[in-house]
Amino acid sequence: MKQIYKKDKNYGIAILRVLLSYMVVIDHFYNKKIKKKYKHILYYHIPTFFLISFYYTYKTFATFNIDKIKLRFQRLVIPYIMWNLIAFLLNNIYYFIAGKECIHTIKDFFITLLYGNMLIVPLWFQNILIFTSIVITIITLYFKNIYLLIFQILIIISFNLQYTGENYNFFHSNFPIIFSYTYGRFIDTLPHSLEGFFIGIFNIPNKLNNYKCRTIISGILIILFISKYNWDKNLLGFKYGGTRLNIAAIFIFLIFFSFPIISNKKIKKFFDIFSNYTAGIYFVHYLIGRGYIVKFILSNKIETLYGCLILYIISDCVCFLLDKIIGNTHLKHLIK
Repeated sequence: MKQIYKKDKNYGIAILRVLLSYMVVIDHFYNKKIKKKYKHILYYHIPTFFLISFYYTYKTFATFNIDKIKLRFQRLVIPYIMWNLIAFLLNNIYYFIAGKECIHTIKDFFITLLYGNMLIVPLWFQNILIFTSIVITIITLYFKNIYLLIFQILIIISFNLQYTGENYNFFHSNFPIIFSYTYGRFIDTLPHSLEGFFIGIFNIPNKLNNYKCRTIISGILIILFISKYNWDKNLLGFKYGGTRLNIAAIFIFLIFFSFPIISNKKIKKFFDIFSNYTAGIYFVHYLIGRGYIVKFILSNKIETLYGCLILYIISDCVCFLLDKIIGNTHLKHLIK
């Protein structure tokens, strides 16, 4: 069958998704002592993911398209529930057959759905994507004439709650850590999501289309500057707050969006295959990396860049096999 390429697909962003997914793997498995030294750079990944997500869906909300909004939630909720269910079933196998102590009760499963990070830690991200999408849906549908103004006010309020430490102190004082490290991050990540919305609705990438070289060079210089001068290092938050990470996410996105257009079909096909399962890798890498088989094979090597790369490749292969099994059903959202 002849492959059809979408005209609006940006291969720079496709490459960026791959890099960000690999950074997520590093964040979860790389040597903690070494990672701590570079965490102010490593933590660019999640803010950029939030920005990308709402850049590519801003039109769904801005046009008040109910059908597409429903599809948006379908794409978010299905993998959230299913990956939690898969992890829950695996834990029951570990508990009842292998005799390993782990979360395994029905009560634990429903608490996991509430928190999002008990069985598969990275699923807090999906939880907050769903929650942020609900907030944006309500605001755009019920405040159609002033929703942009409300979004600007929310960004200001979010940064205020971050820099005063009120968001951190509220969750730290009133909720368990496992709850805080999901819902406490809503305020931390909301500006990233809304910036993606604004970049889309004001058509910023296309306005910079004639200045791609300048965008890339200036963007790189800005990233280098904010990587050297970490003015948010004492910020009380849940890893992903502050203006520095917000600025980083914006310019990382613009740099990769400005990459030269790929016209060669073979190169396009290669990048399609290479970047097709970044969502699935995000979901599945933690399960695989914490599993007994990979632990046995890689041992402490999983804490190296090489080990993280092997884990990424294994996760990609698993997603490829799942794709062949799932096909074009609703379960495709588990990996795409």
